[in-house]
Amino acid sequence: MKKTTQESIPEFPNCFVCGKNNPKGLKRKFTLHNKKAETKFIGNKTHIGYENIVHGGIISALLDDAIIWASYTSLNSFGVTAELNVRFIKPVPINKEFIINGEIVENKGKLLIGRGAMKDSSGEVFAAAKAKIIALNKI
Repeated sequence: MKKTTQESIPEFPNCFVCGKNNPKGLKRKFTLHNKKAETKFIGNKTHIGYENIVHGGIISALLDDAIIWASYTSLNSFGVTAELNVRFIKPVPINKEFIINGEIVENKGKLLIGRGAMKDSSGEVFAAAKAKIIALNKI
């Protein structure tokens, strides 16, 4: 792990979701602010689970990372996901931009409670998640 000087947030170059060096990864960059994290995503044919629909595992990974990044902005430390529950509300089509956000809603010391959502540009929710995060030692 290394820190960027421009934004002073950690980088994980090989992470499937946010790593810029992972050739098969999603390469998502998260914006962090006030216990919240956000990124954008447009699925393509490599993300398909069923005809022109983004695979649920990709959606889950995006929501998981958004909540983990929210834990970082909440604690200036990372955590690991202990539990992730995703509700798939509508099929997520490829070739359409979505906003994925995560936030920490409760801090119980080493246990954080987070939630996330995947929305289109009109704010319609396509998937939602709740997570329990175990805080790690500060980086």
